[in-house]
Amino acid sequence: MLKRIDLMAIRFYDKEAFTGSLDGMRFRIKLVKEEEPAREYLQVVLYPDVNCFDKTPDSLKQFYEFPFTEDGLNEITDFLNRQAVEQSALWRV
Repeated sequence: MLKRIDLMAIRFYDKEAFTGSLDGMRFRIKLVKEEEPAREYLQVVLYPDVNCFDKTPDSLKQFYEFPFTEDGLNEITDFLNRQAVEQSALWRV
C-alpha cells in the first residue's frame, strides 16, 4: 500500500517524472504543461510490470489526469492503491 509520502514532494514534478510499482502495477506520474489552452496537470499512466515505460506498448497503458496540486497527489495515492486491487488481473501478465 502506497502512502502520500511515497510519491515525492509536489515540486519534484517540475523537473522530472516519477515511476514506481505496486503489486505488479507499474505507474508513471508526470507534470504536463499545455500551452493552448494554458493548463497544467499530473498525468498518471498505469501499465503491467513487464517492461519499462518506453518498452511497454501503448495498448497496455492507461492514462489519467489529476490536478497539479497537493490535493491531486493525495487523490493519486488513493487512486493507485485502488487500481492495484480493482485491476489486479491486468497486472498479472
